[in-house]
Amino acid sequence: MAIVLYVGGSKDGDKGLVPHGFSKSQADTELGPEIYTERFMELQGVGKVRVMALESMRDDIVHQRAAVHYR
Repeated sequence: MAIVLYVGGSKDGDKGLVPHGFSKSQADTELGPEIYTERFMELQGVGKVRVMALESMRDDIVHQRAAVHYR
């Protein structure tokens, strides 16, 4: 298991557990399912991080949102 940061959607900022090797997870919300995909990115001052972000989010927005949680 790895601890990952969720970015975007209803789980924004939650650190959740994802089984090793999984590249997608789903959260069921009142508005329907949210599908998260695994992304790796380099954050200045932090290094390479693994995040689960909403599948529909652009990489630049994911990068911006993830950086906020590491400040």
